[in-house]
Parts: sequence; structure tokens; C-alpha cells
Amino acid sequence: MKTNHLKGLPIILLFLSLPFNNKATAPTEKWINVESKSGIQVYERWVSVNKDLVVKERKGIMQVNENLQEAINTLRDPAKTRLWMEHVSDAYLVKQISDNTWYSYTCFSIPWPFESRDMVSLSTLAYNKNGRAATIEICSKGDALPLKPRTNRLNSFKASWEIVELSKGRLSVSFTAISLAPPEYPRFIQDPIIRGTFYRNLLNLKGILDQ
Repeated sequence: MKTNHLKGLPIILLFLSLPFNNKATAPTEKWINVESKSGIQVYERWVSVNKDLVVKERKGIMQVNENLQEAINTLRDPAKTRLWMEHVSDAYLVKQISDNTWYSYTCFSIPWPFESRDMVSLSTLAYNKNGRAATIEICSKGDALPLKPRTNRLNSFKASWEIVELSKGRLSVSFTAISLAPPEYPRFIQDPIIRGTFYRNLLNLKGILDQ
């Protein structure tokens, strides 16, 4: 029964995903390929947060049939998050700071007995390679909105998208995410579930971008 309840938990550790402190983290190993199917490569590596905590960072890489701007439009639209991310019950734009900077809100409905989780994130878009590539940096901003009743706020997440134009209508899309929160369950239970959710979200997104 406990494992079934855990199926709703992994997404809260992934996204849009303790404020992140670059100085407090350092990779302790190289990327290891842990999944390779349906055109998606998933990698993991251990990252040292401090002397008492080591967490896993995950990266997914895939190629899609889409143009650069349309892919960016999909990734930067919070409302479209529900189309490809599991367990997202609400997602919307909180505030547009500029054309390339915005705040988003995401709420995750977690099966009983867990409380719902939500996250406010700051996203920053940048173009490079003469406009043929782009990155979207995401980090959680827990105090940007008041907390809702019976909802836990996620404050330990950082992620990034890298979208590169390979040829006309063909892109490489890479997503990297890390949460600095200590594991809530034994890793032999939690890690496979998180890995599966991470992969399925990318598979869902690939299906949307390939249309």
C-alpha cells in the first residue's frame, strides 16, 4: 500500500523543483545512463549538498521534430504543463517580469494520505548560438505567493532546459533537474519511482512536440 501512495510523490521532487545555492553543491560523479528507450536518454549523478546530504541530479536528452520557437512557446507556457507533467492539477503565469523572465505557479495533487504540494518558480529564457539555441533556467521561489491551506510549498528545486536547433524542424532538447530536499523514503523505494516519472514526463512532452 505504501508503494502505491508513493506513485504520486515523485513529481514534487522534479519541477518546477531551502533556496538553491550553487556554492553548496558539487557533482561527486560523472553522468551515468540509467534509461534509454523511445528516443529518450536519462542520466543520473550524485551531487554533494553538504557533509551530511548527497542527492541525485537527473538529466534527460531527446530529439524532437519541432522548430525552436514553437518548442520554447510550449515550455514557457505554464498552462501547457498539465498536458505532459503527471499529477499537475493547476498551473498558471503569476507575473511576467519581461519578455524573457516570468514567475509561474504549479500545484501537484498527491494521492491521500499526502497533502498537495505547490511551487512558485522563477524562469529565465536566454538565446545563444545566433538564435539557434536557447536555455530556460528555473528555480523555486517559495515566498513569491502566499501558501494555500493544506498545501506544502516546495522550496528546494532547480532545473534547466537546453534547446538546440540541429537542422530545420529538428531539435535536441535536454532537461536537467535537482532537488536539495533529503529523501522522504528509502532510496531503493523512492529512486525508481522518481526515475520513472521523470522519463514519462519527457515521453509525454516528446509526443506533444513531435506532432
